[in-house]
Amino acid sequence: MNKFTTLATLLFIGHLAFSQALYRSFPSDVLGEDRNVKILKPRNYSKNPEKTYPLIIVLDGDFLFEPVAGTADYLAYWDQMPESFVVGINQRQSRYDDTEINQDSGFPEQQSLKFMDFVMEIKQTMVNEYRVAPFTVIVAKDITANLASFYLMRKKIAIDALIQIDPEYSPIIQQNLIPKISQLQEYNYFYVATPEKDNSLSEIITTETDSLFATKKNLNLKHDKIEGTNKYSVAAHAIPRGLDFIFQEYQLIDEEQLLEQDLAEEAKFEGDEKKKGMVRIIDRIQEKYRLIKEVYGVDMKLRLVDLVTIADYVESKQDWDQLIDIGVLANEVYPDILYGRYIEGLGYEGIGRPSRAIKAFNAAYGLEPAVGISKEDVLDKVELLQIKEKE
Repeated sequence: MNKFTTLATLLFIGHLAFSQALYRSFPSDVLGEDRNVKILKPRNYSKNPEKTYPLIIVLDGDFLFEPVAGTADYLAYWDQMPESFVVGINQRQSRYDDTEINQDSGFPEQQSLKFMDFVMEIKQTMVNEYRVAPFTVIVAKDITANLASFYLMRKKIAIDALIQIDPEYSPIIQQNLIPKISQLQEYNYFYVATPEKDNSLSEIITTETDSLFATKKNLNLKHDKIEGTNKYSVAAHAIPRGLDFIFQEYQLIDEEQLLEQDLAEEAKFEGDEKKKGMVRIIDRIQEKYRLIKEVYGVDMKLRLVDLVTIADYVESKQDWDQLIDIGVLANEVYPDILYGRYIEGLGYEGIGRPSRAIKAFNAAYGLEPAVGISKEDVLDKVELLQIKEKE
């Protein structure tokens, strides 16, 4: 992507977020004053009265809100992350007071502690007024990123993910960041991005750190040194990469991912011809959706596009028994469309049971077309199988 295209994309995303945002003066009991905030509601919020949505809180909202909100809205549109609330806190006049660290103790000054409590006040207000899921992300840059890290120093961690852009860590954070993260028990994501020439984190996040976290499935840590960026441009690249990292469990399945998982499973059972202990693809996708609910607080039914992806992959492997199971599952989730019954019919055809396949295809004929499969396609399958039965 050339520089002009990148700039045009960022301008479009910023305009999108700006046009959809709500502006609000927030009277804070903690600060004893009003603070200006911007709120981006999920675009389908009113259409889904039972659904809950993650919360993304953006510090430095006067310049970070638009790129974060626009990127979140864009990624959610393509189902690469759940639709989310984005709240930006304007700190144009108070940034340095909000983030001041005491040089003697190393901890935030009183005003900074109040600001941290104010952020939690914002969170609680959003929970009270909207359908907010129990998953909170904080996005911050340089000195606000340092302050946000102090949430990890508290006994009860009130956030689930941090996007830290070119952070300027104070000594206490440098010393305690990794130990504190490693003690977390719930699913947590910590993404930190720095410009290419910045080596300040080399001694904090090392290869030894990566190996420490490799054994802990609930902890997700990534240091992203982004090539070709400086302290100003790094944010434009870090925001989509950080959101992509944090919501990796949510994202749509692709066939390359299925192949990698299959190869890993097969490697564990090398030499075992029966491979009875292998985890099937259909079980993995159900576990994926269980994890989406557990991690992000988003309860959703299996996406049709994911069912199509695993069905195509399983069919390419001629794993007909599992294809039948996928067809049954698809019909349970989407009983009004013909896709599940059609896939079930393909599975029975594959294992050499044409009569059972015809029964499934006939059931499919009475349902609504979907995924490019028409009722004529179903009739063609039935006619071909009937001809084969007579031969």
